[in-house]
Amino acid sequence: GLGISELSRRLEISKGTVFGRCNQLESGGALSRDPESKRYGLGPLVATLARRGFAQAALRDAAAPEMTRLCNRLDESVFLGVMGRGEVLVVEARQPPEQIRISAGPGTRLPLMAGAVGKVFLAGQPPAKVDELLAAGLPRYTEHTVIDPAEYRAHLDQVRRQGYAMEKDEFLLGIWGVAASLGTAGGMPAALYVVGFTSSLYSGRLEEAARETMAAARRIQAALA
Repeated sequence: GLGISELSRRLEISKGTVFGRCNQLESGGALSRDPESKRYGLGPLVATLARRGFAQAALRDAAAPEMTRLCNRLDESVFLGVMGRGEVLVVEARQPPEQIRISAGPGTRLPLMAGAVGKVFLAGQPPAKVDELLAAGLPRYTEHTVIDPAEYRAHLDQVRRQGYAMEKDEFLLGIWGVAASLGTAGGMPAALYVVGFTSSLYSGRLEEAARETMAAARRIQAALA
């Protein structure tokens, strides 16, 4: 472990600043302080984040071949996302080569309430959490966005029954999509979703995409198990 004085020398910042930062990190679990030596070491949060990182790597490894297969099968963009604090983080993506399709690389962040993937994530949350989010108000992205809490809850009930969610012009006009849950990986809910322009992902094709996405999701979950 390291004490305040040694940390101050190594970081070249004042002891008061080091003390304040260490207190913050200790309260968040990133550092732990030995009550006798007063030295700081790594806290439990670091191990948790490391496990989550390994879990996400395993998730990407399991999902990668299925995402490629799904992209080739549907000729549409395929994404792997995890639910963060009030947002969706893209961790892997596949786009058809040499075609104009929806593009969003790893690291892209989307609003949690945006489209099908948000519905999949919220359908798996405790009722109290859903109530809290809906009480804050549903954002309107297009004239087709569901902003009535009762109607949105009905959509979540449907997702729970059928196992997937659909979107039609709800987040972006001219964009339809489908998402399926992958369960929880490393403490973070994950989902597989397909998004496309209505010129190619139209009625009939969207339902086909739902079936293919559900099948791919089941294979990914089996690989993770």
